[in-house]
Amino acid sequence: MIFFFYVYLPSSTNHNETITVPNVEGMSFESIDEVLTNRDLRYQVTVDSGYSEDLEPLAILSQNPKPGSKVKENRMVYLTLNATVPPQVRMPNLIGTDSKNAEDILESNGLKLGEISYVPDRRLNAVIEQRMEDSKIEPNTLIYKGSTIDLIIGNGRGNQLFSMPDFMGKSLSEARFQMSASGLKLTEIYYIPNDTVAGPVVYKQLPPIGREVRPDDLIEIWINQEDPNKNEDGEDN
Repeated sequence: MIFFFYVYLPSSTNHNETITVPNVEGMSFESIDEVLTNRDLRYQVTVDSGYSEDLEPLAILSQNPKPGSKVKENRMVYLTLNATVPPQVRMPNLIGTDSKNAEDILESNGLKLGEISYVPDRRLNAVIEQRMEDSKIEPNTLIYKGSTIDLIIGNGRGNQLFSMPDFMGKSLSEARFQMSASGLKLTEIYYIPNDTVAGPVVYKQLPPIGREVRPDDLIEIWINQEDPNKNEDGEDN
């Protein structure tokens, strides 16, 4: 009896002999048979599946027992495969939400933030429109998880028309300040001396005074002085 329990039985059942479960997560399903069966392990694919965009379709998403576990030979390893098609989620309603909150909502729904475009609108930093692949997408539309969503954001300035301000006779710094307050953009400065003007001030502007303009319109001005960016030889610094 002592021989049976302490010698024969342990040797016939591989008593105290264990196998370390290899890490097969991320591997292709085609390579699993060789990895597990060569270690005297069996495997079975579970009916459940998950999805990770970082893995190829049908790659091993998870396993049980976990990698590094000590098991007996012939133990069953249960495998979960990565789905071939991403699961679908419903597009959340981001309209009116500020851009930071919209990004958090997209991430919590498994979606990605794409390009952000700003348009004239009184709603500052609020989502005006949500788009996917250059098309407007309505809330609750079923889309694939991992899809990229572009946002149209209001700049808070609106689309109202107003008369072009008068920059004539102002210094460059004064003109810049007034343009910034009006939401206009200075794109060109021409340094051309003019004998009919006193001092280094603006003596011409485009669009002209009184023309109807919108926020973010482009402005050109002429300053009565030599170009400070050129050296004495007339070359650019």
